[in-house]
Amino acid sequence: MTIFDIQRFSLHDGPGIRTTVFLKGCPLRCLWCQNPEGLEFGIADVQKSKKAKKCRCIAPEALAEEVQADSVFFEVSGGGVTFSGGEALAQIDDVCTAADILRTKKIHTALETSLYAPRESIQKAVDSIDLILADIKIFDTEKHKAAIGADNELIRENFKYAAEKLKGTGRLIARTPLIPGYTADEKNIIEIGTFIGSIDSSIRWELLNFNPLASAKYNELHNSGFKRFEGLKPFSDSQMNEFKKIAVSCGVSII
Repeated sequence: MTIFDIQRFSLHDGPGIRTTVFLKGCPLRCLWCQNPEGLEFGIADVQKSKKAKKCRCIAPEALAEEVQADSVFFEVSGGGVTFSGGEALAQIDDVCTAADILRTKKIHTALETSLYAPRESIQKAVDSIDLILADIKIFDTEKHKAAIGADNELIRENFKYAAEKLKGTGRLIARTPLIPGYTADEKNIIEIGTFIGSIDSSIRWELLNFNPLASAKYNELHNSGFKRFEGLKPFSDSQMNEFKKIAVSCGVSII
């Protein structure tokens, strides 16, 4: 498997203290991507940057052994290992191999995903991963294409499938990053909330505040794609509370 970073002591990638493994390669092109160094498959795109030092190919068995070094933090906090990206589903066979090993060590696993992948990949994730953190960014199809580079029909259908398979388990969390001018508006939040509620109102939904810190990564890679967001700040607590009120009005559970 090809990874571009392992981040220890992560606090926002699932419950407890986590070690997050970032897998390289993504089929989507979100305008606000937080990990531009993880977009391309392979490592040619980052070879001349500092990011290349963290990119490597590693057997899933070796990865599982490496992250077990953090077990003490998982035990005391209820944490574990999260597979992120890029798009972790693009390397799902290796992810599942590592996750199955970690399961034998009683280490909790999570997977962050856009759900833009074949149904077979979703099934494998459901079978091997303890918690799936699924992004639903934009509900309107045309706006989704413009901002993310692909239709969202596959994402919706895969979310329905995962929700059905995991119903009543608490193993599926929906997440929406709040991006100024793209996802952070009342209409989009209501549409997503209504969609989630129509499937299973018990599914937890997390609204993620805008993060402007990716700008430095784009500059290092000589990529101007994030300039449209430069100068924008995270939403204030009061603004986030307003977004959450809108979400709650849809009858879903907000984290």
